[in-house]
Amino acid sequence: MAKRDSKTGTCTNPACKKEFLIIAQEISFYEEKGLPMPDLCPACRHRQRMALRNERRLYKRTCAKCNKDMLSTYPEDAPYTIYCQKCFWEHIG
Repeated sequence: MAKRDSKTGTCTNPACKKEFLIIAQEISFYEEKGLPMPDLCPACRHRQRMALRNERRLYKRTCAKCNKDMLSTYPEDAPYTIYCQKCFWEHIG
């Protein structure tokens, strides 16, 4: 694969319109995955991702490993295995 140079993009968010750098590694990644180049600056992409997070509603859940009660952003019927923080770090470590 040929080495790509970095290039500059302009954020398409009407409230932003800032120029941002797309580095060579990002260009290669997007091309490899068949994805379009980003049209939002990193700050606007981050803001967009954070808008999809659920931090307004918490649910009482039970840790799948130690069975302790805990709070989660996922309800009981969510198809995810939920761990408390301690068990999560043991699980991935």
